[in-house]
Amino acid sequence: MGKNSSQRVSPVLSAIYAVVAFLLEVGLLFAAALAAIAFIPWPIIPAILVVVIPLLILWGIFFSPKAVVKFRLRTRMLLIHLIYIGGAYTLWLSVDHSFYEQSQIWAIAMLALTGISAILVVATGGYAVPHDRTPKQAQPLPQAESSGAPKGRRAAR
Repeated sequence: MGKNSSQRVSPVLSAIYAVVAFLLEVGLLFAAALAAIAFIPWPIIPAILVVVIPLLILWGIFFSPKAVVKFRLRTRMLLIHLIYIGGAYTLWLSVDHSFYEQSQIWAIAMLALTGISAILVVATGGYAVPHDRTPKQAQPLPQAESSGAPKGRRAAR
């Protein structure tokens, strides 16, 4: 993001980010499952599956570190943190709708972890995040038909 490629981040910060990101991803799935239980009037298992499976597919395609569709790092981090905030809000609503108010601590914890994650990303310039930083290679130009002209050493003479 703001640093050149020669600067690295402490392995401790990378490990802390990895743990926080894992907890947030699990919290997002937990929030989706609780929202499905609270708001979908189906049996528990089908309600959870109909919400969590599409979420996992979307996460794998767009937001995982090895995603098929690659966004720029800043765009990916912004979208991921907005999704985490939405997950914390969803967790807040679903707990408020169907469970005990003492369980609101989970939504607050998810919001706090989202803040920690955002601080780590900004403080390290994005280098704590596993992301493919290799520059994209230019497409090779199509070669002209073989005209019988010498190539290699002969062309240099």
